[in-house]
Amino acid sequence: MKFSSRDKNYKSKRAEFAERYGKRELWSVIDQWPLYCGIGNLSRFLAIYEIFCSTKAVPGHVAEFGSWRGANVLFLAKLLRIFDPHGSKMTHCFDSFEGLIEFSQQDGNAKVMGAGAPYTQGSLQELQDIIALYDMQDEIEIHKGFIEKTLPALLEEKKALSFSFVYCDADLYSPTKTVLELVHPRLSEGGVFVFDEWNFEDCPGETSACREFLESHGHMYRQEHASNTHQPTLVLRKIASC
Repeated sequence: MKFSSRDKNYKSKRAEFAERYGKRELWSVIDQWPLYCGIGNLSRFLAIYEIFCSTKAVPGHVAEFGSWRGANVLFLAKLLRIFDPHGSKMTHCFDSFEGLIEFSQQDGNAKVMGAGAPYTQGSLQELQDIIALYDMQDEIEIHKGFIEKTLPALLEEKKALSFSFVYCDADLYSPTKTVLELVHPRLSEGGVFVFDEWNFEDCPGETSACREFLESHGHMYRQEHASNTHQPTLVLRKIASC
């Protein structure tokens, strides 16, 4: 995969740096975050910021499917607080917080890579504590559980719910397919689906679900490249109403 050698070298240097300088006080690191943040990570959030800004005038809520530890959810919610502090938009977080444990045939190598891996598990309690730290309990709604169950339940309960920005980071075929099929009618014109692992060999399920969706709905979307970042890898912008 492109950049894999460079990423491996950076992670090795990062481990050496951590061993040399030891533990740092948490908030000292956070307040000086540009000093420690890798270029790849920084470019990712700049790309997400630019895509987000392109939807500021589009009506509808923000959602992330597959939030892991919650970094992107908090980032998106903070962007809403900065750019639309008096608006009604909220950020919806969808995750089981159990990691990647259910796979389809279309997921291929993802099962080998992620099955039961602690690395893929997030902490609901830690995320809730961080949300409380920034007094964002009324700005972020967490939907704990598998997307195939929590999303239909939410849409059934809130029939007027619409979206402007949807970040797809579930990695796998079934949840991604569910998101595309169910959110498509609720995505406002000009809104976007953003894919974190589209065209990734290790996560073929996300790509398969996206291709199937485009076969039937491609005429309603424009495919866009997320520039200057490894991830996200694809933006689908809705150009026609249902």
